[in-house]
Amino acid sequence: MENKNIDNVNNPNHYKLGCGIESIEIIKKVLGTQGFVGFCLGNILKYLIRAEKKNKLEDYKKAAKYLEWIIERDNGIEHHINIKEMEEELGVTWNKIISEIAKDLNVDDAVELDAIFRNIFDKNYEIAREILDDFIKEYGVDSNDWRRYKIL
Repeated sequence: MENKNIDNVNNPNHYKLGCGIESIEIIKKVLGTQGFVGFCLGNILKYLIRAEKKNKLEDYKKAAKYLEWIIERDNGIEHHINIKEMEEELGVTWNKIISEIAKDLNVDDAVELDAIFRNIFDKNYEIAREILDDFIKEYGVDSNDWRRYKIL
């Protein structure tokens, strides 16, 4: 019987080549450390932005995986994102952007997601990863849901 436990986050079969190499290893070698960190940042932003429209929890976990790779490789590479400059270049405020990204989330989750983005922008990757890990653990649990509390 075929194993149905597919892990698209940590062990995606669709990126493995028959020779035992995973495509991410080729990407790391070709882009070098600085390029790979930029590649990871792009993927983190993509997964966080699309999560509620596509794969939800799986996309948040993928963002966390890319964040983990940045933390492992970050050696003072400069890539600070200035929110004001981004707003000017895009012609829209960050509050409007994050409101659109988080429109299907409850208020607490939306605030957490904003904190994840802001910590990534400020290059506080460890803090962003901690918030994202907590977000993933609590994802889909309504803070007003009485069933999540044990009755003694």
